[in-house]
Amino acid sequence: VEKALAGDIDTINAIEDRVTRSKAKAALAKAKRGQGAKAPVEEPSAKEEILQNTNQKVGSKIAEKFPDAIIGEPAETHIQLRAKDWEKVASWLKSEDDLFFDSLQCITGIDVGEDVLESRYNFHSMKHKHAIEVRIAVPVKKANIPSIEQLWRIGDWFERETYDMVGITFEGHRDLRRMLLPEDWEGYPLRKDYDVQETYHGIAVPKEKEGWE
Repeated sequence: VEKALAGDIDTINAIEDRVTRSKAKAALAKAKRGQGAKAPVEEPSAKEEILQNTNQKVGSKIAEKFPDAIIGEPAETHIQLRAKDWEKVASWLKSEDDLFFDSLQCITGIDVGEDVLESRYNFHSMKHKHAIEVRIAVPVKKANIPSIEQLWRIGDWFERETYDMVGITFEGHRDLRRMLLPEDWEGYPLRKDYDVQETYHGIAVPKEKEGWE
């Protein structure tokens, strides 16, 4: 134990008897606590490092495979892609064995301002236990993004809700229609320029929501 305290930990690791070796390690830990020594800080494992930087790592793979699809450098928080390449990139993200993003967890539609809408996708791999966020921005006047509902069936409702609330059209969706509002409702409630219509089929639409909850 004294040699280990001096830095020669191999003296303990070399003990062949497992019970004796365990007791020696326990004695070493106790001695270090007595000296007020801090426990060694473990370096992050390779797996933890991958989890911390998945967006950047996957973004680099996308840039290598589809150089025209990615916009800018992959960030720690997300991967920015072009709408026109989305269908082939999405298919690859799911089928590539090293990535295997088999779970689409969410699609979020956002009006980011300056006449730009953005669709954000959160993917997770049950096999590799890693996750990424993909973002695709489109102009309000041409808010079209290829649908991925045939790759991830849960995308059906996610895309319909995004279309209903933000007005992004998912091209190729087999049943793209409003989900929460009636089909003939005017406008998209989560856009910054949304203005509640005065009436709906002759019924006044109240703009004050006080007392609705």
